[in-house]
Amino acid sequence: MIPTQDHEREVRHPLTTKEGWAGFVAEAVTPPVVPAPARLQQLGQAERAGYDNAREDYHSRLVIVSTPTIRHVAATGRKRIMLNRHQHSARRGLIVSGAAGTGKTTTITQLGKNYEQLTRRGAASATALPVVYVTVPPAATPKMLAVELARFIGLPLPSRFSQVEITNKVCDLLCSLGLPPGPDR
Repeated sequence: MIPTQDHEREVRHPLTTKEGWAGFVAEAVTPPVVPAPARLQQLGQAERAGYDNAREDYHSRLVIVSTPTIRHVAATGRKRIMLNRHQHSARRGLIVSGAAGTGKTTTITQLGKNYEQLTRRGAASATALPVVYVTVPPAATPKMLAVELARFIGLPLPSRFSQVEITNKVCDLLCSLGLPPGPDR
């Protein structure tokens, strides 16, 4: 029998949670075992369907095409990270906008994944949180952003909290998690 991929059985969390982001960063793409042609011919219908599903899943996770938009956003993001290394205030940000399907989300998630992997290769502690990934609609309020940050880190909040109270709780927890030591801090 052809084994199914382990990730099909595990619980999937959205990228906008600490657990989902950690899974995304740690994800490794491994190809399914390709049986010999004679063995492939002998597979039953259920085994062949499992093998085909594993192949399709593998191919759906392959290389991201580096379009001009993706290259530009990734290069700009890396520059912003470098420029912010020693800043304590007035950090340089990055707003990515564009037509649907141009790779905005893909680029930002890959930039974050790459940064976190590089950071963790250094002397990063297990509790450090170098990247926080949230999504907010265009008309988001500061409170909506603070709530999304709280949700990402798993901070339970009473609904009666004000934007300032939520922001303070989020900042306190993020400071306690800290960033890993290194040149990008």
